[in-house]
Amino acid sequence: MKRRSVPVTFLIVTLLFTFSFSSFAIPANVSLLEKADFLSTLKILEGSNGDYLLNEKLSRAEAATFAVRILGQNLHVLLNDDSYRKASAVFPDVNPNHWYAPYVGYCAQAGILSGDTSGNYKPNDYITEKSFLKIILSILGYEINTDYTWNNIYKKAFEVGLVTDLSYISKEDDNTDFRRSGAVNIMYNALMLKEKKTGKELFYKLIDAEVITRAEAIKLGLIEDAVETDIEEIVVFDQQTVSIIFNEPIKDFDSILIYKSTDEDQELDYDIEDFEKNYITLKTKKQGPGVEYTIEIRGVEDTDGNVKEVLYGAFIGASPDEVESNFFRINKIEPVNEKSIKVYFTHPVNLNSENSIYYTIYDDDDDKFAEGSKDQLLVRTVVSENNCVLLTLKTGSFTADNVYTLVISGDMTSAYGVRLNDGKNDEMTFKAVGGESDYFRLEEVFAYDRETLLLSFNKEVNPFLAQQIYNFYLTDENNKPIKIEHISIESQGANTGKVLYLNIEGKFVKNAKYYITINNLNDITRQEYITEMTYSFEADYGSTDDFDIQDIDAIDRQTIEVYFTNIPDADSAEDESNYYVRPKKGTGKIYPVRALYEPSIHPYRVVLFFNDGDLSANREYELNVSYKFKDYLGNELGENIYDYFKASSVAKTAPSIVGAVPISTDAVKLDFDKEIAFNQNNLSPANYTLEYSYNNMTIKKVPLSVLYVNARTLVLKFDRLEYDITYTLKFTSIVDYTGASYKVTGEGKNFVEFRLEEEE
Repeated sequence: MKRRSVPVTFLIVTLLFTFSFSSFAIPANVSLLEKADFLSTLKILEGSNGDYLLNEKLSRAEAATFAVRILGQNLHVLLNDDSYRKASAVFPDVNPNHWYAPYVGYCAQAGILSGDTSGNYKPNDYITEKSFLKIILSILGYEINTDYTWNNIYKKAFEVGLVTDLSYISKEDDNTDFRRSGAVNIMYNALMLKEKKTGKELFYKLIDAEVITRAEAIKLGLIEDAVETDIEEIVVFDQQTVSIIFNEPIKDFDSILIYKSTDEDQELDYDIEDFEKNYITLKTKKQGPGVEYTIEIRGVEDTDGNVKEVLYGAFIGASPDEVESNFFRINKIEPVNEKSIKVYFTHPVNLNSENSIYYTIYDDDDDKFAEGSKDQLLVRTVVSENNCVLLTLKTGSFTADNVYTLVISGDMTSAYGVRLNDGKNDEMTFKAVGGESDYFRLEEVFAYDRETLLLSFNKEVNPFLAQQIYNFYLTDENNKPIKIEHISIESQGANTGKVLYLNIEGKFVKNAKYYITINNLNDITRQEYITEMTYSFEADYGSTDDFDIQDIDAIDRQTIEVYFTNIPDADSAEDESNYYVRPKKGTGKIYPVRALYEPSIHPYRVVLFFNDGDLSANREYELNVSYKFKDYLGNELGENIYDYFKASSVAKTAPSIVGAVPISTDAVKLDFDKEIAFNQNNLSPANYTLEYSYNNMTIKKVPLSVLYVNARTLVLKFDRLEYDITYTLKFTSIVDYTGASYKVTGEGKNFVEFRLEEEE
């Protein structure tokens, strides 16, 4: 049986039902004041008129007093005062004339207390939580560096039962703000714990010392005829780790069975990972997310030899966390219907991800349910999300609420050119949903404005066919053809990929009747078609918001960012001739040298670049956008639009590398704070050198390739990157989007450092 400490990282407190009721020798769920009163009755804690100063810190001297009293030795110490005062001399800083000296002396002789590295006890200092736990553990017979260490004292305290909060399993940092209230909780718990050597509960010390009688102990609830063993809690850490926590220490059990609550024949396999007194930790086969399981434990024997024939508990299978990783991994799975699921990744994906041979689905019995290599799966990228594919069964259906596992080959590559899970397969479970797959259809058609027809579908369309004008035929009520000039696909919001905008020549006549025929169009899976279907509509269009300038942000003396109220046409946005600026009080026109539109960075933004000296610092200018400029529907503005801005006084600087992130064991992604050029210099592997130290030698190598992802992102591919090595990536020069070349970044460096580290 493998034993290990159980990390408390993620807890799901689960549904619990049993055939028995919890029973404690003394009440566990009582208030702090009730615990203090109980300890006062046992002459362990003293107070004045019910005030136990529970919010005050506890001195080390007072801690020694508590140790003596919980052992029932207070009278003994008082009767042997002189002897124990002398014994306190073992600590140079303990004055034998002070009130606490005999208590310290007794504990020193008993081996309960120890000093610091200089031999001092520091009686007037406040005690920390770890130090107090060490005293109580010593009273119970546990020795430091034999039964536990200073670092794992919290875990030991949890295992023994001095503390009950699950966080103590992994807690390490000492609590220097320890108060009397904490000592009350610990001593209250300690009374019912067994000494290591005698096997008797600690409260028997009070009976042996005649602090209380056995009859009083029974009346106080310290002694009961039996404690009925029960499951106190079931904790689900993740999809493969479950802990069963009992209300008392147990010595043994006959068997454990885990099965679906709705079908006891469907068992969940497991291995026992840890068995420590009052808890058992199991490493299970992957649980079904959201599936209820029953745990059946037979022949449970407590430390007194009492046997419980059977205990039952239940828990809900953990749902897989969304995977966050710099590497190419499966991020999450969203079931769509009985035929399809959406699979999200941590990297953007491209056509490579549509290769079905990479995908295999297994059922809950680990049998192959559907194989892409046998043409049983269809995979298509999703227009609305660049990191998602829609995976559809070609035959058969998922069974609602059944658990499946999707396995994807490590040979699949992302849009960054790196392999899934660094070349290893990746997998994730999901619980299927019901519902039939809806057929592909047109849901709505209407005149969006005077020049635009809107077609709304229930599924994402195949973007290639959707933008082919010949696939649509538009006529008026007299069957006179109307020319379609341009087709756009919705690229923002919930209807991304589902809505088409058909821009026409001329204008619709208000309230007139028209006909639109879809000649040939299929959905994104390319499996369902609309063919030669005609639909009628009336041009009952309303007013639409005018395309306008939302804001202008002056970045530096040569760069401004223009934000529009809607998405521009890409060709119009990148045409420098569509823009000019002029002084607010002046007539001279200044044209930008470059215009950048990068919708993957910001779909409403255009960056305009000017020559040095074109714009004067802090001067107000008017930006004009040409009447020929088009929005993404293909509609021309019809008239110039303009807005004002104040030129920046900040000089233009070189692009800086704001991120160098390894995205596999052979690639690093560089993110820049400014746009860089798509040119030979930036894309040349010879422009970059990777350096690192090995056996006191400096190793250098150049990338195998450089991938231009967008104007602010590059991916450099190497032969191999090693873990836990500090790499220095140097460049010869970086060329910004205007063509200006820089030897160093805006921070004055020609290098950036990074490390490849193991992800948890």
